[in-house]
Amino acid sequence: MEEMLDTFDIKGNFLGIKTRSFCHSENPQVYHKPVWIWIINSRGGILVQKRSLLKKKGAGLWDMPSAGHVDAGESCIDACVRETKEELGLNVKASNFKFKKQWVNQKGWELVQIYVLKFDANDNDFTLQKEEVEKVKWFNYNDFVELFYSDKFCGHAKEYKDYVCKMLKEEIKN
Repeated sequence: MEEMLDTFDIKGNFLGIKTRSFCHSENPQVYHKPVWIWIINSRGGILVQKRSLLKKKGAGLWDMPSAGHVDAGESCIDACVRETKEELGLNVKASNFKFKKQWVNQKGWELVQIYVLKFDANDNDFTLQKEEVEKVKWFNYNDFVELFYSDKFCGHAKEYKDYVCKMLKEEIKN
């Protein structure tokens, strides 16, 4: 059965429920919400994932460590918990996620909910969802920035990349 997603207008007013394929069609005229989760550790490391070669978009490219759609009727924070468990095998409490900002992705008709998670994990703590994630790796800030702006990372708008770099630098410092 296809994923069902809540849909919204640009101001975030609920409009109804549509299929994922409808929301990802060329011009759906409604927005849906994904969660994009950035994970940092207490040593200032930034986690990234290498997308599975089975993915339709961005196969084999580096990307944020966890992300996914908010299912119809699901809260954004519950989607964070679910996606982090599904993709990375991490059991994280909802209270550990920190909402940072809503980012409007006009190209994808998305009201992206950006979260940061401070979490210490070793390589053997991860159980990767092979259909989604090939591997994960911790980067220091400078190496992350170099990778993030390269063609080895999934394509994101420059304004989004600039925001993420500033946000992660501040989160690492605090």
